[in-house]
Amino acid sequence: MSQRDFSAEKLKEIHDLAAGWGKIIARRVFAEADPDTMIDFQAMEKVAAAAASGLTKGTLATLVEQQAQTLGTEQPCPDCGCLCPVGYEDRPLAVKDSHLTLHEPVCHCPDCRRDFFPPPALPAPGQPRLQPDRIAHDR
Repeated sequence: MSQRDFSAEKLKEIHDLAAGWGKIIARRVFAEADPDTMIDFQAMEKVAAAAASGLTKGTLATLVEQQAQTLGTEQPCPDCGCLCPVGYEDRPLAVKDSHLTLHEPVCHCPDCRRDFFPPPALPAPGQPRLQPDRIAHDR
């Protein structure tokens, strides 16, 4: 997988977008509250944490799904090169302050009797491949 660094401007744009969603969430959650009712900061913090967790889960699940869609229906085995069908398995994943389940692409080579995780793209220039095309080419 290639790595992509985001500029400070792009990260600020993403931050500001999420902050806008935070305002929408606050309005929706506390819209039914009596205006005279004081809501303590701990309750506000719980709402913000739940929103951040949901935003994290939704963002990561969508990005992984987008990458998986680029794989096609078959991928070559890293050992023998045989085309193997791409299947999907759910995998629980712990992320900062949360957990999510990824619907992750996996392959199984019946000839080599091995499972492998297909990379969604070639690595960025200067980055090593984790799974070489064939072991013989690696020597």
